[in-house]
Amino acid sequence: MTITSNTLGLYLHVPFCRKKCRYCDFLSFECSDDSLLTEYSRALIREIKLRYNEWPYRVVDSVYIGGGTPSLMSGADVADIMEEIRDDFLLAEDCEITIEANPATITEEKLEAYLASGINRISIGVQSFDNSILNMLGRIHDKNDAFNAIRMAKKAGFHNINADLMFGIPGQTMKKWRDTVRQCIFLEPEHISLYSLQLEEGTALHKMICEENILKEMSAEEDREMYHDALLMMQTAGLQQYEISNAAKPGFESRHNLKYWSYMEYLGLGPGASSFVGGRRFKNCDGIRDYLDFIKEGRPPVKPEDVEDYSRRDEMGIFIFTGLRKKSGFRISEFEETFSVDFFDIYDPEIIRQLRGLLVAEGDNIRLTDKGFDVSNKVMAAFV
Repeated sequence: MTITSNTLGLYLHVPFCRKKCRYCDFLSFECSDDSLLTEYSRALIREIKLRYNEWPYRVVDSVYIGGGTPSLMSGADVADIMEEIRDDFLLAEDCEITIEANPATITEEKLEAYLASGINRISIGVQSFDNSILNMLGRIHDKNDAFNAIRMAKKAGFHNINADLMFGIPGQTMKKWRDTVRQCIFLEPEHISLYSLQLEEGTALHKMICEENILKEMSAEEDREMYHDALLMMQTAGLQQYEISNAAKPGFESRHNLKYWSYMEYLGLGPGASSFVGGRRFKNCDGIRDYLDFIKEGRPPVKPEDVEDYSRRDEMGIFIFTGLRKKSGFRISEFEETFSVDFFDIYDPEIIRQLRGLLVAEGDNIRLTDKGFDVSNKVMAAFV
């Protein structure tokens, strides 16, 4: 397996939220203690130092501060984290630096601090512009907060703004969904991410729908109609789909997320953060106290059981699975250069024929059709 690029993406996980959303199964904890947030930011800074010693001389061309709710942290704490990254790693001149934010936790002061520290992209968790839907999801903001957050970010000087939207939610009519997409387009973000509600075991919504039958799950047909309607509305407004769940104005595709879908390397910092670097895959420990203890001892926070042992064939499947998420798909020549093997020595050409209408093979390129995107897991499973 050959990784030809010297570039590296950094992901920093901030696992704290003011309140856990009803649909969320991400690694996050409710927190209202500013001192814990500051303690955590100090730990992240120490991990940055540790990780640089492991992976020096790599050019970082994307940084993504995600969560959780990174915008819970003070502007000063975020600035300190960014200063440490700049001190230790070599950042590309045009490095894309993103922070996620909840509309209820954004302030003008924080936005100014983000920009001053070099953050040049903000991803705002809007989800909906309908208060009944936001309440259903257990969000801490309302539609006015969402509207104002995007406007504040623009006024502060952000020229690369993403808005997350969610569909397939119980009680969400087609009219409510179209109104949300329409209002989002009106605010002119450079990027919009679309997420279909996934019912994950252990979440409040899963219990309400699958166990207590309080709510009714949306049908697959309604879910797909919402998805395609939104893509059409965004395309008309000049945002082009480039990945299953993402559309952007030309030149504003998420460079960091494209790393995940293009078999490029990234280093994860913070509890539960995953890494693919040096040809290895590993994950930081999940427990916040375990994480803090590792860092205090000056040790990388990875337990032996969290080092993932994938076979070469597994990695080939990952290359294809992630590559097919992109609208453009993947190039056979890149697969062959990465794994030093002929693509059709590994995968039977009959797979392509069997998936006709869902998959397109044109010269050096293999990609999903629009119909294929609707059943992407089925298509990808043929290569895993």
